[in-house]
Amino acid sequence: MNTQKHTLAALATLFFLVQTVWAQDFQSSIRQNIDRFAGVYHSYEYIPTADTPAPKGYKPFYVSHYGRHGSRHQIGSSGTRPYEAIEKAEKAGLLTEEGKKLAADMLRIYTEHNGMDGELSVRGGREHAAIAARMNSRFPEVFKSKKRTRVHCQASTVPRCLLSMANFTGSLKTQAPSLQYDYITGDKYLDLLAHDYFGEDDYKDRQTHLNDSIIRANVDPTRVMRTYFKDDPKLAEVVPDPWNFMRYIFLYAAICQDLEYELGGMDIKHYLTDEELMGLAITYNERTYSSFGNSLDFGDRITWSSKWLVEDFIARADVAIEEGSDVAADLRFGHDSGLLPLAGLLGLEGISARYPVGQAYKNGYYIWERICMGSNLQMVFYRDRKDNILVKILYNEKETAIPAVPAFSGPYYRWEDLKAHLVRISEDKSDPV
Repeated sequence: MNTQKHTLAALATLFFLVQTVWAQDFQSSIRQNIDRFAGVYHSYEYIPTADTPAPKGYKPFYVSHYGRHGSRHQIGSSGTRPYEAIEKAEKAGLLTEEGKKLAADMLRIYTEHNGMDGELSVRGGREHAAIAARMNSRFPEVFKSKKRTRVHCQASTVPRCLLSMANFTGSLKTQAPSLQYDYITGDKYLDLLAHDYFGEDDYKDRQTHLNDSIIRANVDPTRVMRTYFKDDPKLAEVVPDPWNFMRYIFLYAAICQDLEYELGGMDIKHYLTDEELMGLAITYNERTYSSFGNSLDFGDRITWSSKWLVEDFIARADVAIEEGSDVAADLRFGHDSGLLPLAGLLGLEGISARYPVGQAYKNGYYIWERICMGSNLQMVFYRDRKDNILVKILYNEKETAIPAVPAFSGPYYRWEDLKAHLVRISEDKSDPV
């Protein structure tokens, strides 16, 4: 019995040490590029990578793609409430001199938001243009074929997705002028590319409770409240939730990188200490994971929403594979709420990993690399002279794997094996709860 207790104690200590190392790695990865603290708001970060050569005799002929829109302005209340909160305190005479500086900078962001709610930024357009140019240079056989000149483009009805599509295809057209494009959008495609989650229950309430617990566990608002607000009994009425105000600073600080052109390079994250910034980064890492990731808490419901999208990948690939097809690519432009659930349902290595909400960042699950602005999935199809077909999967332009599917060679899969997996994960659309 004592031996068993010692073993369990040793395992518990090892688990604690491993978790501590992962948490340190999370912070270390952000310090390598401080903009990564923004998580889901992080502008697209392209990290050059090498391609594994295709097996002998195989050439790329078709790409099936899904891209999240590029960097954008804040959406709805995330663009208005942060400034409105500090403006209320300013009108009540509750700001210190440092608080007035913060308010002035927040006003600049608030002003830029006016009339631009959720719209694509200049940086967002450039991100998609660059992704398209790299896709062309990486797979020139696909886009310079004399037989395959048709590119089918689907987009969410939301303007930032439409403009992302325009920047992407405009760049691709410059690189490969012989291509012809079909553009389509509508509520049907919004539903396809970012399907609502199944049913109504206490899902949102449970999410909110978890996220509130996480921010209180990782963020201390004491310094911020003392630095930017006067010590006054009225403050509790004007700023009733200090943790919520910390969220407001984060939302504005995170979006500055996306609006680098519009704001002239202004940045407000210096109003937060390193410890506060990391605590907020953890909070939003887990918040996004709970909203769109394959978590143990909510993942079954979230990934369920992508089953129709997987069917679209199958159907369009089957058309492109047919003898005499003129399709070079199928391009889709949507949202984080479409792409990360898709990655979870596909079972992409690492991206589909399942943890309780609050534990993802401790296990190497970093939102800045999973679903930053402009994130994308590319399925690249290869064919040999005997009409054998292989597929390689790229996520954010890096080769990735689906462990549930037997690999043919390195990151390459037989289409029949991958298709069987796609059919299997998409066919049961019953209630996931």
